[in-house]
Amino acid sequence: MKRETFIFILGVLASCALVFHFYQVHQERAEMMTMITETAKKHDIPAWIPLSIAETESGFDSKTIGDQGSSFGLFQLHRGGLAPEEWNDDDLLDPAKNIEVAITNMTRAYERAQGKGLEGIQMLTYIANTSGWPTQRGTDWTDQNTNYNIKLAKNFKKHIKVKELANEEWLSN
Repeated sequence: MKRETFIFILGVLASCALVFHFYQVHQERAEMMTMITETAKKHDIPAWIPLSIAETESGFDSKTIGDQGSSFGLFQLHRGGLAPEEWNDDDLLDPAKNIEVAITNMTRAYERAQGKGLEGIQMLTYIANTSGWPTQRGTDWTDQNTNYNIKLAKNFKKHIKVKELANEEWLSN
């Protein structure tokens, strides 16, 4: 009987640890989404744009390092691209800094997209692929990379809000 009790208690403790881990991940994700939304509002860009891009790039994990160690954080700031040369890895992984650099660049791409008359997913794809690449590869590159486009479209559907779209000037034309 003692062995079964020990195994049961061990199972309960493991379950509690797992629930706590997922709770922490959820809390961190919510915090990153709030930071992104607030920064988007400050830069006058719809929040669904950076939210969709950040989820595609990192799943809202501010500690993500990709491209064999050359892309960092929520928006995967790339060395040789948007990542400021003087910043070390810790700076690039700092959520507030990462968000500010990425959204500042997205704002310029957003203005260009509006000038081209782009809307919805076409606007998002344009912004995602002209605001952060080291070589500014653009939408021609993305058109050939359907996995990225599929993920971006899925995240677009999660973050777009009809109310937000209805308030967009480009929809009233």
